[in-house]
Amino acid sequence: MTKTENRNLNKKKEFILKKVKKIVSIEGWSSEIFLKLQKQNIKKSDLFYYFPDGYKDLLEFSLQDINYKLENKLKKINLINFPINKRIKKILLLRFDILNEDKEFYKKTFNHILIPTNNKISKKSLYNSVNTMWYLAGDNSTDFNFYTKRLILSGVYTNALFVFFSKDMKLVEENIDKNLKKISKIPKIKERISFIKDNAPKFLKSFFS
Repeated sequence: MTKTENRNLNKKKEFILKKVKKIVSIEGWSSEIFLKLQKQNIKKSDLFYYFPDGYKDLLEFSLQDINYKLENKLKKINLINFPINKRIKKILLLRFDILNEDKEFYKKTFNHILIPTNNKISKKSLYNSVNTMWYLAGDNSTDFNFYTKRLILSGVYTNALFVFFSKDMKLVEENIDKNLKKISKIPKIKERISFIKDNAPKFLKSFFS
């Protein structure tokens, strides 16, 4: 598939996602989402063409779309001259800015993927999220640090998600600052990992198992 074809495909998926956001923000996710979209004049054939695995394929796209938007936002910002911790903080805040644009939709989405039957989707989404953030921050590690960095950022991100969905953006930044500062002061990798596991919200601890 050429870049132009891929771009056109994503545009069509994003058009459907806009319809989804309006429905989910009010009613939440369900296996009936395709039927509801058909009532919004979206053809059944189009839905299964763009999302062949059904509504969960659409659910995964809605989560991956955050990464696409984050990458596009960062194209307008030069982070290269910032130290890595400031790059990560900026990337995290930009990510939460994106979530804040459709907060009710993402709140219902994240609540839905925490259902045990969606465990595979939630873990995949979390890995893709932190992997994308490290990639955008310019991380080129390929050794043990590759995995530990992603595990540590998983803890910071999920902890901030809990604050975001229950409070406001100002407290999200304070939470990120607090956790990044604490982790930077812990010298050993194993102790850092223990810290983020201990401080992750209870309903997100399954991400670390």
